[in-house]
This record gives sequence, structure tokens and C-alpha cells, in this order.
Amino acid sequence: QLLGETLAIPAARDWVLQVAYVGTRAVRLWNHEASNLNQPPLPLDSNFSDGNYGRPYYDRLPGLDVIMPWNFPQLSLAYHALQTSLNKRFSNGFNILASYTFAKSLGTADGNVGAQIQNAYDIAAEKGPVPPDFRNRFVVSYLYELPFGQGKPFLNSLPRTADVILGGWQVSGVTLWRSGEAYTAFLSYDPTNTGVGARPDRVHDPYDFSFGRDVQRAMGCSSPGLQTLDCFYNQAAFTLPPLAPGQSFAHLFGNGGRTNLRGPDQRNFDFAILKNFRITERHRLQFRAEFFNLFNTPQFALPGGTVDEPGGASISSTLRDNQREIQLALKWMF
Repeated sequence: QLLGETLAIPAARDWVLQVAYVGTRAVRLWNHEASNLNQPPLPLDSNFSDGNYGRPYYDRLPGLDVIMPWNFPQLSLAYHALQTSLNKRFSNGFNILASYTFAKSLGTADGNVGAQIQNAYDIAAEKGPVPPDFRNRFVVSYLYELPFGQGKPFLNSLPRTADVILGGWQVSGVTLWRSGEAYTAFLSYDPTNTGVGARPDRVHDPYDFSFGRDVQRAMGCSSPGLQTLDCFYNQAAFTLPPLAPGQSFAHLFGNGGRTNLRGPDQRNFDFAILKNFRITERHRLQFRAEFFNLFNTPQFALPGGTVDEPGGASISSTLRDNQREIQLALKWMF
């Protein structure tokens, strides 16, 4: 189901402001190998005391561990977004387009292979942001013809030789800022004794570093009390769930939820300089210098999500192919 409404407002000469709501709702989405239909239904000490005793299909196939659903219509998703843009149409040698999107993608699971559901009998508990959920995104693109040289407002009477050097220049660029991607905190082992990747309980804001400095220190944080690359979130905000009723080592499912953490923001500046050389009436030469990630801003990948291991909250890599790149080009047009 698609929803949407757009309002375009002429703001001034050559300027247009556009505001839109965009929404999508989908139900009965496929669960594609995201849960185990043979998962023991309760956290019990006895689940694996005799092989697969606690699994629901033990009486028929005792040796069977995992039953993965294949395109089982079970999941749901809702997307809502406010999309705005301000566009100055090209005039007087200048064009700019600025756009901002505030969006939320919310659902029970994304259903991808490897997106493990914690409790196959409680799909509603999976409700949370659906990756890749970027809450804020701001982009500005622009093109500006420098006003110097023949046919321009300034220095328009330059001799041909000087115009070859000073005239015909353009600058352009794209600037991007987006907030961090949602991802999930998890435990390094399965304390529920149900054979799944378990999640912790959340007891505090994971981005408040004034809390649990002793835990931060024990987890190897270089500067307890501060957000750093080796401790991007506060692991003290998560704890092991309590024991299940009447059990000695099997713990309850964690209440921390899915996609309860946010990765680093991304900022990127692309910039280009362009120069047109008029050779004859029919022949032109164009020079371009393009700078991708102009300031070589680090584009960090997602931190670790293991809340109970030293280094589990660290950032250890950057996004691929996001280093600064410089490209020079010549184009002959005739």
C-alpha cells in the first residue's frame, strides 16, 4: 500500500519549495530463513539435556536442529517520510538543489537471510527500525558559472588570450549528511538455552557515557566517560537478562529489542572545477578536475554489536571505496 501527497510552492523567481509525505505499508512479507521453527519454545535448563529434547519436533526427528522458513508470509513493514526540497532553477549561471528527508522505517523484521529472529514464537517483539533505517538525510547539489570572461558580467572585454585563462570556469559539488544506520545489540552466547543468537536487556541510554564507567574500563575503553572509536556506545547500558522462572542457568529473552543502536553519521563533500576552451566555432575542449570526498573525511562502518565482550563496541573499519579520489579529464567536443 502506497501513500503520498506533494505540495509545490513557488517561493520566488526561479525558486520552488516542495514538501511531500511518502508512506508505504506492507503486510505478509516473507520470512526468508530469519527464524528457526524448531526452536525450543521456552528458556529451560532441560532443552538440550538429552540431545534436542526441548525442540518441538524432537518426538518425530530427534536429530533435527533447525527448520528454516522459506518465503513464509509472516512479517510487516511501514515506512513514513517527510521529504522537502528547495530548488533554484538554472538562471544567471547558478543552480542549487537542497533536499532534506526525515524518515522512519518500522517493522517486525526485514526477513533477509541472517536477520535472526530472537523468539520464533513472539514475532511482535521484533518490531523496530528496519535496516537500512537512516532517520535524517540532507543533500545539497549546486552548479555555478563564474561571472568572468566574454559574455559574463565581469571582465567581459578581455582579449582572447586572457579570456582563455580567466573565462569559462564553472564549479559544482554535492554535499551529503545523513544520520547513523540502525543495527542490533546482541550477546556473545545464548543464555536462553534455546539455540538462537540472544539479545541483552537494556537498562540505560547506550549513548550516555557518564554511566557505568567501571564497566567501560573493563571493556577496554581508552577514555571511560567519553565516546571514542574503541567505545562508540556504552556497553554498561546492557545487561544479562534474569534467570527464567525455576531455572538455574537458562535466562529469559532479552528486552533490548532489535536495531536498538545507531552507527556513526556520514558527511561527504564532492567538488568539481570545469573549464571550457573555445577552439573554433565547432570545436571546444573541456577540462574537468573532480574531487570525491574532498576533505578525506573518514566514513566509518558500523561498530561492533557485542555488548558483553571487550572491544565489542569498537569501530574497526571504514566503508569501502570512500577515501578521497581525484579525477582529471579532458573532453574534446565537435
